[in-house]
Amino acid sequence: MIQKRMFINVFILVFSIFILSIEKIKLAWEITTLHNNYANLRVENENLKDLNLKLITQFHIENSPANIEKIAKESLGMEKKKPIRILINE
Repeated sequence: MIQKRMFINVFILVFSIFILSIEKIKLAWEITTLHNNYANLRVENENLKDLNLKLITQFHIENSPANIEKIAKESLGMEKKKPIRILINE
């Protein structure tokens, strides 16, 4: 009777250790996956920051007064008016 009970207790303990070992392996795999995802997201974030900087720079270049004036002269045939000269007679 004591032998049987001892055997059952040992079996339960071994089975518990086996289940806990499987859980540990699953958690370690999940942590590794999360670390890899985080590293990929950091790289993606840096790439998006670079792209955003390029787009902001391009926006400011294309909307600069000099570029607008150039497009107005070339595409639309507009010319800059010369200032009117005002003479004051005293």
